[in-house]
Amino acid sequence: MRLAGFQALLEHLAACWSRRDYPAAAEHFTPDVRYADPLRYAFHGREELLAFFTADDGLPQRTAWHAVLFDEARQLGAAEYSYEGTSRYHGVALIRLQEGRISHWREYQHVDSRGWEEFSAATAGLDGR
Repeated sequence: MRLAGFQALLEHLAACWSRRDYPAAAEHFTPDVRYADPLRYAFHGREELLAFFTADDGLPQRTAWHAVLFDEARQLGAAEYSYEGTSRYHGVALIRLQEGRISHWREYQHVDSRGWEEFSAATAGLDGR
């Protein structure tokens, strides 16, 4: 996969989360995916991940991607994001692909009620905007 394909994958994943189509979102991950925030949770396999996605408290979901990087040779990407659901989070995910699907997802995030611009003001410009 190339950068454009990686960005399209992330956009489609965000759209699935937004429509709360969690089975479609889960299809972007390998059956044996490893998905974690090392300090909060870890999920092994698509079924555990689908249960995590589905536990959304019935709230609308929204994801915005900011800086997106992709190493084509290693099929490894990083994406800075803001996510709104049960809380508002700003963070970064390290994402490894295998045959076009996400096999590993490690995220580091902060709960913060501020919007992205205010949250990231001290480092404005790192996302190329």
